[in-house]
Amino acid sequence: MNINSTKPMGRSPEKQKEPRVMKIQFNELAESHSPSGTWLGALWKFGIGLAGVALAGLLALPAVANDLRLGPVVELSRPNAVAGCDDGLALPGAYTLDDAAEPFVAANPINPRNIVAAWIQGPFQNIVSAASFDGGRTWQQRAIPLTPCSGGPYLGAGDPWLSFSPNGDLYAIAVAGDSFDNPSVVVNKSTDGGLNWSAASIIYVPPDEITAGDKPSITADPKNPKFVYAVWEVYASSDGVGDHTVFARTTDGGKSWEAARTIFSPPLDNDDTDPQIAVLPDGTLVCLISESSVNKTTGDPEFSLAVIRSSDRGRTWSARISLAQQFWQPVTDLENGQTVRSYLHSLAVDPRNGNLYVVWEDSRFSHGQNNSIAFSMSADGGLHWSTPIPINQTPRRIPQGNQQAFLPSIAVAADGTIGVSYYDFRFNDRRPGLPTDHWLVQYHPSRRLPATNPSNWGDEVRLTPESFDMEQAWSPTFEYFVGDYEGLTAIGNDFVATFNGVDRDNVTSIFFRRVSR
Repeated sequence: MNINSTKPMGRSPEKQKEPRVMKIQFNELAESHSPSGTWLGALWKFGIGLAGVALAGLLALPAVANDLRLGPVVELSRPNAVAGCDDGLALPGAYTLDDAAEPFVAANPINPRNIVAAWIQGPFQNIVSAASFDGGRTWQQRAIPLTPCSGGPYLGAGDPWLSFSPNGDLYAIAVAGDSFDNPSVVVNKSTDGGLNWSAASIIYVPPDEITAGDKPSITADPKNPKFVYAVWEVYASSDGVGDHTVFARTTDGGKSWEAARTIFSPPLDNDDTDPQIAVLPDGTLVCLISESSVNKTTGDPEFSLAVIRSSDRGRTWSARISLAQQFWQPVTDLENGQTVRSYLHSLAVDPRNGNLYVVWEDSRFSHGQNNSIAFSMSADGGLHWSTPIPINQTPRRIPQGNQQAFLPSIAVAADGTIGVSYYDFRFNDRRPGLPTDHWLVQYHPSRRLPATNPSNWGDEVRLTPESFDMEQAWSPTFEYFVGDYEGLTAIGNDFVATFNGVDRDNVTSIFFRRVSR
């Protein structure tokens, strides 16, 4: 929720852009680089009701490698579950109350037909969830009780993250507050698959006006429903400590939470951001952290990824273990210089063998010209990491600015197949607008063909059946914003994705799609 703004309140400005829909004619470039063939005739479904009726009129799709089948695209966030509610919290920039961003998705381990998504609705008006009990065909929206729009105590909420316990209990974490300066970290719980939510449990309250919790994530222990782990960053501390990573846990299934405590502090001038926890098969916790600093000689920003480990369910933590240096460039609309808010990483674990996988944006593969999606793995619990490789399938014979790939998410299927979703601009051309698409690339496990070789990644499928115009996206603080992360998880050997796009009403919306094998 840290959007670098201290403006506390005010009504949301109206979008000033003329409605426009990007219609891309897919030429030889599309056919030669999209394994699923052409997508002519595939249409978005817009204005979907609460039942989430599946995409109407979607043409039968040609077969792809490994017999992949693409389900219909479902628009989850419209109609707006809290329509007409304006809590007064506002940001500079262009957006409407119907815009939605930053989706996450989770699947129930005891009922694989139960899928739940959550997202930010409007300019942080509320966190809205949607639950499906038929594998993603139909959905029911629910507003999580956090703001006045849903009977909650806070003016705004953001940064949702979801995790199911092995008994089917579902936890949602978010930041919530009355301004953007010092939000608290809160957890809501559902015991019926996302249909109803408890009141928020407050697990962190910032100690002063310039300290805030941000970018929380939550991870339920996959084997013991009593243990759930939450982690987040704290920034702009007034106590001279600087940014740090804070951790809390419950040992009784969410009835109570232990006091939050710092588990990692970088050097004073550095930032540590966006922590995420994975639980290994033996119960070891691995927390991924991004660290940033400024080169004191050149003044340039520098980024790195690292992990810390806990072998006692979070009571104590190891020292920092370096994963990789990150070479990051802002994702930019070259036509007007406006940036896309993106820079985060994603972590997943293979529950069969404990392999850890991380993806992030990195420009090392193009000598700093544009970001690709980098991948690294650890086969020893995070102690050692492989050399980063590029895995996105964005064509290399298109203009450099159109090769930008960003916002990766990663998940592991039951058979060990790794899926990574991301955006790119491969269909952009000289015409107005910035056509954008969301993709899924895969690696299938093989002893002869390791995941650490980029040539072993493929079976790319296009999740957006039609490009959307990034220039029409929600743009708080004057950056294009589809969220700091997108949702991806596995159900058996299928992947299910939640992602942002701009619909035909020029509303930034949340969409769902399933990829089956």
